[in-house]
Amino acid sequence: MATTKINVRVLIICNDFPPLNSIGALRPYSWFRWFKKSGIEPVVITKQWTTQIERPEDVLKSASSHKKITEHADYGTIMAVPVELILPDKIFLQFGEAKKRVWRKALSLLYKLLSFCFFSFDKHAALYYEARKYLRNEKADVLLITGEPFILFRYGYLLHKEFGIPWVADFRDGWKLNHVTRFNRDLTNRFLQWWEFRFEKKYLSNCAFITAPDPYLGDALAKLHNKNFKVVYNGFEKLQAENISNQSTELLITHTGTLTAGQQVEFLLQAVLELHIEKKIGIGDMQLNFVGLEYYPVQRERVKNFSTELGGYINTTPRILREEALRINYESDFLIAFTEKNYQAIFAKVYDYLAAKKPILVLPDDHGLLSNLITETRSGISFNHIEELKIFLLAQIQKRKTGEKTISISPDNEKLLFYTREKQAERLAQFLKETIQK
Repeated sequence: MATTKINVRVLIICNDFPPLNSIGALRPYSWFRWFKKSGIEPVVITKQWTTQIERPEDVLKSASSHKKITEHADYGTIMAVPVELILPDKIFLQFGEAKKRVWRKALSLLYKLLSFCFFSFDKHAALYYEARKYLRNEKADVLLITGEPFILFRYGYLLHKEFGIPWVADFRDGWKLNHVTRFNRDLTNRFLQWWEFRFEKKYLSNCAFITAPDPYLGDALAKLHNKNFKVVYNGFEKLQAENISNQSTELLITHTGTLTAGQQVEFLLQAVLELHIEKKIGIGDMQLNFVGLEYYPVQRERVKNFSTELGGYINTTPRILREEALRINYESDFLIAFTEKNYQAIFAKVYDYLAAKKPILVLPDDHGLLSNLITETRSGISFNHIEELKIFLLAQIQKRKTGEKTISISPDNEKLLFYTREKQAERLAQFLKETIQK
């Protein structure tokens, strides 16, 4: 690693960090990995993640020592605090998901409500205490805190008041503006959203600026909190060096990772169902691959129960290693990016799609962020109507049957490289330096 003069130290506080297998862990890790190249020394305070996470309950089972573990690496310093469980977590592990559900949910709500006021109800509090201890003995020029969990923003608010260090609030998703929780309109969740927004406004009041993964969310947050915002895209590690072709006789179409309640998966399922009913395709012509969907039972059932006639076309997997998911992307003919009706976002998986250099199908066209990205980088096609998609899929299946190559793309590599995690870390480093110099 080339020697770079270090003149700034940033303290990064995050819950998710490798070896935790999550998209949320990759964002702060990329800063840790690349900040030194921009003259910033990163110090990370995170959790001791040691277990491969395949199911939600695996997060609670992550083995942990009872002491902080400090690692001094080439890129910076990592201080990992023990994973702590609150009472509802312990009940879940002891009795399982099916038993004591009402009691457990009531306790979870109570802990959630009180965590914003009392550290004794906050299972992430060890991150705050470790950061406070560090700042009492060491110097940091700026705090960089990424959520969620958004309770971490409380730590930035308190640490700034105590030490006077500027802090930056990084929103991986919205809090009040979250595109998933907006579907939870029952009385309990509406009260919880109202309660949390009181603290969101309070905590954000003294941050230096907000960062967001896209301009749509960033602009909305800036207006909500009257704060300046910067866009730091999620990005990808590197471009796929060689083009790996699908050796199967089936047309392989892949969606990787999270499927939200608002994403319009039915657009694709309806197109395939109609082609099947019209007897234009049959089992063995196409496979719809939903990688990692079994980690989200509600969304898995949504896909599986759309139509019994699609069972032979759909394949789902549990959560798998990132390297394996990337390999499946590379071997697919097409990669799927579902949009939402009333929300725009560039979902993190899309950057991995870009790196794979396989055609991305935007379903349906959002006439905004996602479609613009695909057009700008020349990485795929957006569809407005199901009929358009049917014609396209049928043509690709016919090509596969006759031995022709399916449609390919020639992406703009220069535009793609702007979205590497290295480039985005460089941008963030510059934003941080500008804040310190004010």
